[in-house]
Amino acid sequence: MKQTANNQGQMIANFYTVHYAELVNFATSRLGNREEGEDLIQDVFIKMMSFEGMINEETIKSFAFTIAANKVKDLLRRRIFRHKMEENAKYEMELQHSHVERMAEYHDTLRMVNDSMARLSPACAKVYRMSLFEDMTAGDIAQEMNVSKRTVESQLFTSRKQVRAMLNMAM
Repeated sequence: MKQTANNQGQMIANFYTVHYAELVNFATSRLGNREEGEDLIQDVFIKMMSFEGMINEETIKSFAFTIAANKVKDLLRRRIFRHKMEENAKYEMELQHSHVERMAEYHDTLRMVNDSMARLSPACAKVYRMSLFEDMTAGDIAQEMNVSKRTVESQLFTSRKQVRAMLNMAM
């Protein structure tokens, strides 16, 4: 027997009156929040009204609980997705903050190294700068400066020792 839309609406309204608390408890137990459970069950009944001719006395309860279970799953999925997005945003902010801190530390260290190098003799400063910033070996520096490799190694040793001591005092 086919129901009219009016009869189906009345049947859903009666079901709503009788089973509302049971459905809200079902949703609340899965969501952990009564207000969300109530909102979700209201959406369930609105959705049930759109299934004209598909709901009858025998199927209404399973229909309502199936829709409720699906809406709970959707809500939990959205909650998880939102949580992941918030975590990603938080992680990105921490990375940016960390990057800013590392850049500040890098610039502070570079400034201290440059200040320390300014106190070295001109020859030691030049050798140290070529080694540190131009990534040249002692042999390459010796060849470019037209001095012995041993002289460059000695100046590097002296420069590193003095810069290290000045950096230790600064920190």
